[in-house]
Amino acid sequence: MPETLVTILTAHLLADFTLQTKWIVKHKRNIGVLLIHVAIVTTISCLLMGAFHWPILVAIFLMHFAIDAIKVYRMADSLVPFLIDQCAHLVVLVGLAWLFPDTATSGWWATALPNGLSQWYFASMSFLSGLILTVHAGGILVGKATCSFTEEIGDEGIEGLKNGGKYIGWLERFLVMLFLLINQPTGIGFLIAAKSILRFGEIKNAGERKVAEYIIIGTFLSFGWALLISVLTQHAIQYWLPPPTTQATTQPTTQTTIQTTTQPTPTTTPMIVFARNNPKRCSMLFLLTERFMN
Repeated sequence: MPETLVTILTAHLLADFTLQTKWIVKHKRNIGVLLIHVAIVTTISCLLMGAFHWPILVAIFLMHFAIDAIKVYRMADSLVPFLIDQCAHLVVLVGLAWLFPDTATSGWWATALPNGLSQWYFASMSFLSGLILTVHAGGILVGKATCSFTEEIGDEGIEGLKNGGKYIGWLERFLVMLFLLINQPTGIGFLIAAKSILRFGEIKNAGERKVAEYIIIGTFLSFGWALLISVLTQHAIQYWLPPPTTQATTQPTTQTTIQTTTQPTPTTTPMIVFARNNPKRCSMLFLLTERFMN
């Protein structure tokens, strides 16, 4: 099931965010353009799964068409409909992966590649999904969340390069994801500090408080989304490529042999032997010697 889910999820994200051009978004109310978009989703799903399994492909085509048609014809282009649309797609993809769990494992990629490389393939799909969600989908999410603030400030309050803010957001979210994946989260702090210095340097008086608050809200939303998706992506990659288990190396124990040094026994002189064997004579000799000395 995870193999099928990660492939059809990546296909959905590629078709809905990366390959869906502005022209498709603008003319999506045209039934022909909508069918082209859904056909792109289905084709990419087939390629990434590596299997022409018609039941799941037909289900992807019909369900994606139905969800997008409801959003285009019945919902407004705002944050809440966007979230509802993507959540509906996610529920459908999880359900299809549960109904057809072995589609990707029996496909071309899983069978043609060795076991180790097939795990790398699914890990790369997880990384690609996380990258699209972090960079591209995150930009759309932040833009829709701050749309009301942009209208309140007006275009004259946010002057700058054309699409400059969008590219800055892409870069900052990509760098946040990069720092987390290489286990260097301290770099995120420097990134926030650099953006704060550059952004707030543009605000020269207290009358631009709305612009300052708009920048703070957008920055927190962008960094928060990037952190959330990056952590999930890291866990997904570790699911396919678990870190190697470190085996505890046992140090060889050196056996120290304690050598007992035997003290040399004192040598017994003939006088000592005589004294031990004749204690009475020795006592008499001692008395005679004492009297002679006196």
